[in-house]
Amino acid sequence: MNAYVEVVHEDGRKDRFPIEGAQVTLGKSGTAGISLPTSADLELEHLLIAPRGKEGCWVSTSQGARTPTKVKGKDFSSGMVPWGTELIIGSVRIKLTDRQPSASEGPSKVVLLGAVAIIAVVALMLMPQGEDMMPSGEGIEPPDLFADLPTQCQTDGEDAAERVEYAAHSRGDRYSYEPEDGVQAVRLYAEAKACYEQAGKGDRARLMDDARENLQSEIEADFAAYRLRLHHAVSIEDWRAAEREAEAIASLTKRLDREHPYKAWLERVLRIVRANLHYEPAKRG
Repeated sequence: MNAYVEVVHEDGRKDRFPIEGAQVTLGKSGTAGISLPTSADLELEHLLIAPRGKEGCWVSTSQGARTPTKVKGKDFSSGMVPWGTELIIGSVRIKLTDRQPSASEGPSKVVLLGAVAIIAVVALMLMPQGEDMMPSGEGIEPPDLFADLPTQCQTDGEDAAERVEYAAHSRGDRYSYEPEDGVQAVRLYAEAKACYEQAGKGDRARLMDDARENLQSEIEADFAAYRLRLHHAVSIEDWRAAEREAEAIASLTKRLDREHPYKAWLERVLRIVRANLHYEPAKRG
């Protein structure tokens, strides 16, 4: 699909950036997918922008940003916005569009986009002993949480579909308390759909697919937001917030094999974050 970010700078200069992946960050950091290093009003990674088809984009503002993001004059933290929405961050105006550039607008600026930029650490931060450093996430792609959803009914019995649906609802209700349960709920909804299709109940199968799609979209958006907030917390050395975001990511990725590169990277990040948490009280004392 066509997805673009149009930026109007304080001096009136305009840039247009294509979104060439599932999501992109915008900020003044050199590691941001859309890097605006001269924009003083921006954080290192100020926005996460994730296209959602014809509906528009899911947008999240970095937690703790000093300059608020405004939509129609009101502060905006996160949520879905339709195509054509204009966001204002201080002196910077940003428009999200799915309209292809006209010939008069010239070629779009080429931007290197990567999901790993969301969680890349802007600077190498020394540990208290000055030896260990925050591990780089370069080349480590965030995993697809739902790459292997069930396509067949794996539960036996005449009431298999009802039992799987009940389990899906139960897990889904717990998502806000335990992210891992949300991931499992998506898998159960996919299985419930297959079970209802096997039983010849197409209407129920479609309901399960809708429930699966809605919850999956919510979790994927949260996953991206957790990574963005982790990056920001690390960049400002807010170790308590960094631990909270990293733990949420760890819960979402619990099903990954322990040897998965992303999981190994995250475990090391958590160890370093917790070491800094323990070091701060001692340093103050």
